[in-house]
Amino acid sequence: MNNRITAGIVSAAIGLTAMSASAGISAAYVGYGSFQTHAVGYSSNLGWDSSAAITMFNLKLAEHKWEVGGSTVYSWCAQLYQGVTAGSVYAFDVVELEQAPQSPPAPGAMGIAKATLLRDAMSRFLDSSGRVAATVGASDAASAAFCALAWEIIHENVSTTDADVAKARISLSTGAFRASLTGEAASIFSAMVESLGVGGYRYVAAEGWNSPTAQDQFRLVPAPGALALLGLAGIASRRRR
Repeated sequence: MNNRITAGIVSAAIGLTAMSASAGISAAYVGYGSFQTHAVGYSSNLGWDSSAAITMFNLKLAEHKWEVGGSTVYSWCAQLYQGVTAGSVYAFDVVELEQAPQSPPAPGAMGIAKATLLRDAMSRFLDSSGRVAATVGASDAASAAFCALAWEIIHENVSTTDADVAKARISLSTGAFRASLTGEAASIFSAMVESLGVGGYRYVAAEGWNSPTAQDQFRLVPAPGALALLGLAGIASRRRR
């Protein structure tokens, strides 16, 4: 590999890494990626073991697709009470995963225990692009299951700083957050919960995107090797043109 291409790869990797670590980004929302629609409910004032009735709505449990600095980026919703609109551009503060989402509205920053569970889930079930890995199951069902798991982790009032205790309190049928998954999505969700923490909690680089006016997001941060490959692909494309 000649020095010019090597320098291009390094520059691309540094640029994308800086984007992830910066205080803020501008992201154009493209729209949903893989998704399924299921019934979901959230009442922020309920305890993790509450069985009180809550109102359920049919929502898309989905991955979100963005254009950031000329690159396609996939993220996941971290906040039910706000939204984003396809075709719009949003300014986000990039924060540590533990600091997402911001409040108001609820649920507020997830903290260490929830972030530990979510990082573990991302490490086990997402591929290098931040999408659910093909080995997990059919893309739409697997994306819905992962989204439900993330929402349960982030929104549930687990009232603990212990990741093991937080995992034990995960349930879609009780608590502040509820979801009625069906079919393959329900099976995948159950398997995901059983896998959390097996062999120890895994760590993966991840970040939150916070905004006072738009739906906060979180995403897996690609490894440096993946960034270098992305840079090489961009160079090859320019050479062909």
